[in-house]
Order: sequence, then C-alpha cells, then structure tokens
Amino acid sequence: MTRAEPTVLVVGGGPAGVVAAARLASAGHAVTLVDAGTLHASGPFESVLASARPWLERLGFGPELGEAAEVDPLRHGARWGGPELVWRDDAAPGLLLRRGPFDRRLRARVAERGVTVIEEARVAATDDGCCRVTERSGRTHGPWRPEIVVVATGRTTRARLPMLPTGPRTLAFGCVGEPAAEDRGTAVVEAVPDGWIWTYVPHRGAACATVLLDTVEVARVGRTQLLARAFAAARGPAARLVGARVLHATDATPAVRRSAADERMLTIGDAMATIDPLASQGVEKALAAGDHAAAVVHTALREPGWRSRLFAGHQRFELGVQAAHQRTAEEWYRREPRFADQPFWVRRRVSVGSSSTQPSADPRDQPLRLAPHVQPGQVLVRAGAEFVAADGAIDQRTGEETARIGYVSVPALLARFRSPTTLHAAVADGAHDPRLFVLPPRAVHTALLELLRRGWLTPADAAPDSR
Repeated sequence: MTRAEPTVLVVGGGPAGVVAAARLASAGHAVTLVDAGTLHASGPFESVLASARPWLERLGFGPELGEAAEVDPLRHGARWGGPELVWRDDAAPGLLLRRGPFDRRLRARVAERGVTVIEEARVAATDDGCCRVTERSGRTHGPWRPEIVVVATGRTTRARLPMLPTGPRTLAFGCVGEPAAEDRGTAVVEAVPDGWIWTYVPHRGAACATVLLDTVEVARVGRTQLLARAFAAARGPAARLVGARVLHATDATPAVRRSAADERMLTIGDAMATIDPLASQGVEKALAAGDHAAAVVHTALREPGWRSRLFAGHQRFELGVQAAHQRTAEEWYRREPRFADQPFWVRRRVSVGSSSTQPSADPRDQPLRLAPHVQPGQVLVRAGAEFVAADGAIDQRTGEETARIGYVSVPALLARFRSPTTLHAAVADGAHDPRLFVLPPRAVHTALLELLRRGWLTPADAAPDSR
C-alpha cells in the first residue's frame, strides 16, 4: 500500500535534506524524505571543522555526530607558497567524519521525529506534474502532488539540472595507497605544478589522497599521465604512497543553478551551489542550507503569496554562501606564486578577482546619494524558524531585500541620504535618530560602507542609473 501523500517532499538524504526535513516536521508539516542511497564520498573520512559540532547539537543531532565522527588525531600541515612544510600545530582540532554512517544515522533520527523516510528510491515527475517514488525493490508510491519539493541531491544534480560554472573546471580524483611509516598521523595539503593534493594518513590503514586537476588539462594530457605527474611532483605524504590507485573521480567545479524559478520546487545545498574544495566546510554549508530552506518552506506554506520572494531570497542566500567560500579559495590561490606559468594556476589566476566593489579608500568627504534602484519598503527577514515582514529596502535590479546590516537599521541609514551628504556627516546625523544614536558610531560607519560596496549609495555627481 502506498504511503500517505506528503505536503513537502524532500529529495536527498544528506545533511542539507535531513536538516530541512527535520525542521519542517517539527513545525507540524507532513514530510517525506527520499534518498537514493548513492553516497559518493572522497574517502573513508571527511574533514569537518569543530564549529560544526555546535550547529548539530542545536539541531538535535549531537549524538549522531558522536557516533560517526572522532576528534581529528592527525597533525595538519601545508606546503603552499613555498617549498617548506608548515605545520599548523596551533589550530583547533577538527573532526573526521564517516559520511556514510553519519548520513544513515541522521535519516534514522528524523524518522523517529515524524519524517517518512524512503531509502534506496528514486523520484520521477509524471506527465501531469506529479511525483512518483520507486524503490529499488520495485515498490512505487504516488502519484503525489506535494505543495513543495525540496531538491537536496548534492553534486549528483549536475546531470539533471542546468548548472553554471563559476570557476575553472576542476576534477577531483580520490586515490588510496599504502603510506610510508614516517607519514602516519599526518594530513598535508600541498600545491604542485598541475594542481594540488590533500593527503591524510591515519595511524592505521590506507592513506587517502585527493588530487585536484584542471579538467581541460586532463582531457589534453590524459588522466593517467597527469596524475602520475602530480604524484611525482609532490614532496609530502602523497610522494611516498605505494600502489596509489583511483577509487573515483568527481566534478569539483564550483557552480550554481540559475534556471527559472519553479513555484513548487526549491533547490538547496550543493544542488543549488557548489564550492571549490579548497574552501572546505562542505558539511557546514549543507547544514546552513537545510536550516535556511526549512524557514523558507515553512513560511511559504503559511503565506503562499510570498513564495516567489522567499524562493528567490533562498537562492541569493545560497549564492552568498558560495561567494564567501569562493573568496576563501581565491585567497589561497593567490598565495601560491611558484607555478604561475602552469595551466592549472594560470586559469585560476585569470578567474580570481574579488567581486567586491568596496572602495580602496574611505570616501569620507565625498557627497553621496541614494541610488535610484534602491527603494524603501516592506521586506522579508528571518525571525527564528520563519520569515516575517519588516521595514527595509529593496534593490530593484537584483531583488535583494535588507532590513538590517548587522544590527543597524537600513531604513535609518538610508534616511540620512534624502539629500546628498558625506559618510562622516551621515554618521554624525545618526546621533539624532533614535534607531541609531544608541549604536557605536563605528558600527554605523561600517554599515554605510557596506551599502556603498553594494552600490546602494553612489557619488552625488555620478550620472543617474538608467536601468
């Protein structure tokens, strides 16, 4: 007998999908989560920052983390920007996470919380716009027409949904081999002429080396030859692996989904935006995506008229997270000058460049005005597990809605620019506004600089924006 039709169907049982499902079920929604059971991890462990633990504990998944993770016992180092290996002995220890067991434990826990979990199954759209779920055994469920479908299928989504690369095309090869005894208990990231290698060598068992190479060069030179060159150029643990063999290859190109919005489908996590692996923190990114998406879906079900704005806002959230991680990766690429003439590094230096429009100097004495594409109005802001309407401003070009920058009121900031004025004068004028006078002048000044960076403030003598 088929299962009951859900209000929300979550496709994908990794951290992003599980967190979204758990949050929505706790809010009283009928949620079904479908997982295909095809985890593609880069090795037996995945590194996780210690900062993920508070996240998971707040979400109620602390025990699952404890069962599937251990404090990283390895000594971490980097050979980057120079030939010397630099150990990071002062860094807080992270976690080594067994993703397969971790994800399975998460799904078991949300099943106890009221989420209907269907394992090893696929979701397909029917001709009339419904969804049908087919288990590996052949059993089917549906057709269903859920109010909202949350797609959290990770990088596997690339094959089915259009993804736009946001950086040079990159392949990640997960390799295993027998390490040298001297390398036991270490984890090293190192740059080589053809890319970079992250190798972790546990105290017992095989070592895993993830080799990042340029996709164009792999096609031109050949996978086997380019991998051999990368290992030969290594000076760390990767150089001493015996019998290294490739377990799998993954498209590691940072990318985003930019297709037209679907009023019934919300794409989240790596299905929405993937990051350069050099930026790390994939699990933390998934947790944040699932948490934010749950608030979006919960509010969209309560306020259907807000749905398109909420979904667009979630996409901007995902892209903002990706951009932050991309800046981290770009900074790392800038630090490596030794191989500047090699194709891998040439392509990443061409693509590297801050998207920020932050001025090089504080234009304290330059008169500024409010950009014409910025309009005050009611905006949607996160308030715990939902979104609410609040006074703010909307960028008519991008749809971005903002009520506060940090804890500084955006309407109060914009009110300072009813006529052209300088940043210095705006901060001084804010001392007479009840919304601002209790705040440190530095906080007000920093928020104004952020508005300037976004293009919401523009030089008073600039030509009007015709868009």
